[in-house]
Amino acid sequence: MLLSIFIGLSMVVLLVLFSLTIRSAFLGAPYFVTPKKALREIFRLVQLRPGQTLYDLGAGDGKALVIANKEFGARAVGFELSPIFWAVSRLNLLIRGAKAELYCRNFFDQDLSGADVIFCFLSIRAMARLKPKFEKELRPGTKIISYAFSIRDWQPKTVIKKYYGNIYLYEV
Repeated sequence: MLLSIFIGLSMVVLLVLFSLTIRSAFLGAPYFVTPKKALREIFRLVQLRPGQTLYDLGAGDGKALVIANKEFGARAVGFELSPIFWAVSRLNLLIRGAKAELYCRNFFDQDLSGADVIFCFLSIRAMARLKPKFEKELRPGTKIISYAFSIRDWQPKTVIKKYYGNIYLYEV
C-alpha cells in the first residue's frame, strides 16, 4: 500500500518536473550544449573580468557560470526555468566550486539592468521577445552574446562563425 502511494506520488512529481521543463523549452529554448572552447573565446572577446557581472539567461547545465566565475573572476548570475536543469546546474556549480547565483526563475520577469555582459543561447522567438526588454533595461556599454540566433534589426559588433552556430556580439 505505502509503496504504491510512494510510486504514485513519485510519478506525479516527475510529471510536474517534466512539464515545467517542456514549458521552459517553449519559452526560451530547448537545451543545447555550448562548447567550453566557445565560451572561453567569447568571454575573452568581451573582455570579461573581475568586478563585472555576467547574466546567463537559460543557464542550462551552468557551464557558462562556472567558466565566467572560476576562469574570469566575474560575478555570475544564472536564470533557469526548468527545475531539472536548475538542479543539474546547481550540482555542477557545487562540484566545480564556482561562486555563482542561480535562480529557478523566468528571466523574462527579472530586472536585467545589473548585467555588464549577458549570455544567451535561446530561440529566435525568445530573442525577439527579449529585444524590447534589452532596449528598456540595459545600460549603455552592456554586451550581449547570443549563440546561434541574432537580434533582429540590431547590427552585431562581431560575428564568430567557427562553431556549429554563429555567435553574435552586441553592445548596447
